[in-house]
Amino acid sequence: MTTTGSTTALPRPAIIVGVIVGALAVSTSAILARIAMGDDPGITSAATSGDAPALAVAFWRTTLGALALAPVGWRAARRRDARPTLREHRLLALSGLALALHFAGFQGALALTTVASAVTLTTISPIFVAIGGWWFLREPTDRRTWFGMAATIVGAVAIGAADLAAVELGLRALVGDGLALGAAVAVTGYLLVGRVARRRLPATTYSALVFGWAGVFLLPLCLVTRTSLWGFAPTTWLAIVGIVVGAQLLGHTVFNALLSSVSATTVAIVVLTEPVGAGVLAWLLLAELPARAFWVGAPLVLAGVAIALTGRRGRAAPPPA
Repeated sequence: MTTTGSTTALPRPAIIVGVIVGALAVSTSAILARIAMGDDPGITSAATSGDAPALAVAFWRTTLGALALAPVGWRAARRRDARPTLREHRLLALSGLALALHFAGFQGALALTTVASAVTLTTISPIFVAIGGWWFLREPTDRRTWFGMAATIVGAVAIGAADLAAVELGLRALVGDGLALGAAVAVTGYLLVGRVARRRLPATTYSALVFGWAGVFLLPLCLVTRTSLWGFAPTTWLAIVGIVVGAQLLGHTVFNALLSSVSATTVAIVVLTEPVGAGVLAWLLLAELPARAFWVGAPLVLAGVAIALTGRRGRAAPPPA
C-alpha cells in the first residue's frame, strides 16, 4: 500500500470488492427510479398521483444521501484532521454542480425513454473522462485500459441498439437520448474533480459534501419548475430510499473511495456494467425482456471491465489540476 499525504491507496483485493459492490449497487438505480416515477413518468410532474417526477427523485437521492453520510463524514474528517479548506470547498461545489446536472439529465432521460437506452447512452462517459484525465490531470490511459474501454463501450452500445430497435422512437425518446448524453458529459466533471478533491479528504466526508452541494443546486431548479417534492405514495418513497441506500451510499460513495487508488477513467469504465445489471433487473421486475443482442453485449461489457482493472493502476493521488 502506498500513501500520499493523508490518502492511502487501497490494496487490490479491496478494489475488486469495491468494484463488485459499487457495480451491483448502481445497477439498481434505473429500475428503482422507474418504479418511483410510475408507468407514465414526467420530468417536473407525474401523471399519476403518488408518483415522483424525475427532478424530485434526483433531489431526494442527493439530499438524503448527504444527510445519511453527514455524521460519518464529520467524524472521519475530525479523526483525520482533514477539514476541507476554502479551495477544497470550491472543488466540492464544482463537483456537486456536475453531479446535479448528471442526475437531472439521467433521471429526465429515464422519464422520456427506455431504461436500456438511458443507461447505455449515459455510460459513454469513459471516453470523455479519459480525454479529461489526460488533459487536466496528466493521467494518460494505457493501451490495456483503452482496449477494455473499447470492449465495454461496444457491449453497452450493442445492448442499447437492440433496445432502440425494439421500440418506436419519437420526439420524446430523442429528447431523452439528448438528456442521457448530457448526463454522460456532466459525470465526467464529477469524476475528474473528485479525483483531485479525494487526495486529502476521507471518502465519506467528500461524498457527504458533494451530495449536499448537488442537492443545493437541484432545489432551486425544482422550485422554479414547480416540481412536487412530497405527497408521494409509500411505494414511491420506498423506491427512493432504495436508490439512496443502494446507488447513492453503496454505489457512488464506494466509487468515490476508489478514486484515491485508481484513475477516474477506470471508475468510469466500471460504471459501464450498469446496463448489464439494469437490463437483467428490468427483465425480472418490469417485464422488459432483453433483446438477443443483450446476451452478446453483456459478456463484452464484463470482459472489458476485467481487462481495464488489470491494467496499470492510477496513482494514489494525481497532481493538482
